[in-house]
Amino acid sequence: MIYFLGTSKEYLFFNLFISMALTYLLTAYFAVSVVFNQRDFNILSSLPISPKQIVKAKIISGLAFPIIIVGTLQIPIYFFLFYKYEIWEIVRAVIILTLINVMTALFLLFILSFSNRFRRLYSSSLLYFVTNTLLVVLIGVSPIMYFFEIINTDIMSLQFSSMSDIITTLSSSLKMYYSFSIQEPLIKVIVTPLLFKVSMIDFLVIVSSLMVICVLFFISTVKNTAVNYYKNGLLENSVENSVENMPKVKIYKTENIWSYYLQREWWIIQSEPYFKLQVILSLFLAPLFTFIFLIVAQMDLLKTGWLIDKELYIFGYMILFVSCVNNISGTPYSREGKNYAFSIVLPLDRRMVFLSKVATSSFISIASVVISYIIYLLFGRTDILSLLLLFITLVLIICYNLLSPIHDMRHPLVNWKTPSEAVKSNPNVLISLVSGSPILIFIAICHVWLLVLNVSQWIVAIIIALLTVAITMFTFIKVMRSI
Repeated sequence: MIYFLGTSKEYLFFNLFISMALTYLLTAYFAVSVVFNQRDFNILSSLPISPKQIVKAKIISGLAFPIIIVGTLQIPIYFFLFYKYEIWEIVRAVIILTLINVMTALFLLFILSFSNRFRRLYSSSLLYFVTNTLLVVLIGVSPIMYFFEIINTDIMSLQFSSMSDIITTLSSSLKMYYSFSIQEPLIKVIVTPLLFKVSMIDFLVIVSSLMVICVLFFISTVKNTAVNYYKNGLLENSVENSVENMPKVKIYKTENIWSYYLQREWWIIQSEPYFKLQVILSLFLAPLFTFIFLIVAQMDLLKTGWLIDKELYIFGYMILFVSCVNNISGTPYSREGKNYAFSIVLPLDRRMVFLSKVATSSFISIASVVISYIIYLLFGRTDILSLLLLFITLVLIICYNLLSPIHDMRHPLVNWKTPSEAVKSNPNVLISLVSGSPILIFIAICHVWLLVLNVSQWIVAIIIALLTVAITMFTFIKVMRSI
């Protein structure tokens, strides 16, 4: 779309930053766990291999996936360049893009390597994971906030009242971002060989500089990670897995058997710091999006055209989808790992086990949604209609969580070596999204369709609420019969 809205230079410029953003996300999601995870320490430490060699191999293998994926996605984009550029210019663009993506990934690993170097100073693994997550988020958000703050006044003048205005606005936005960005000295140096014709000497100087920066990041990351390789490996595999440092399991005796199933789910979450981190992320993701939404709403970007009085519905369904898109609800059985065998052998009620897992994931999502709505209402968005939309959202969350764990129940991934394999790298996460999302999308389409027909907002809300309750009850009955 950028290719048709702007010039070829703008197309290459934004393609560069989109590929950098994708590389950053893939590195944060996959490469970090490969490079800094030491669950294989007991095997590798016994081999005649130096820590530096081990770390080098981990960095190379960790970077291979994001760089190959981003490079593969770039192939169709280069076909557009054949119409306006020569072969040499395309080759030059491929070299520059690849080096910048490698530099982006190595920069993130370089920053996180300092946290890994002083890992023994963290009081718990959970604090270490939270610190790394905050670093990743802050580094990723900081350039966006910087550019947003600079051109904030220009954004206010953009129009969104019609389709032609939207196209014109997108074209103007591309030119605005492009003209501002190339004025920055660092960005100008990087994009000059990509956008403009330069001499071979200048091109080689820039390529050599990028390669030197990549090598420096690589060497520094290797040194920071390897210097305490044995200490961190022993800390993760010996200290945290010792009996003294295992999560202390407390059993609260009650007369209600339902509480014991819930306590079992709580023990599973406490069994790994990574699982607790996922819960924390799920709790704070929706409130974070709430603050972003309030900032956008404060700028009156939603007060145009049909959206002028639909802010509440945009917020409601945004929070709904954000709270449901997580790794918790789709992997409750996989998280049990080797303990899954005991749930089969022991005389546990399968329906009670399933419902306890649904209740746990629903409670996390509901808590996140309630916090988000409290923040939203505190900023002067108080409306009785918003409470009804909150009810619809909570019921849909329960409906979604009834469907999302079904595939994981039938095909759990229990033979995992690291907790991230059970959650982040588990294909059941994607399948759970496919299983539960259609109902959410259907309700959202029905809601929008009734609003477009100018039906009273109260009547629409009541109809959607009744429809949501009916679908959830039907889903509950069908799921219980299938277990």
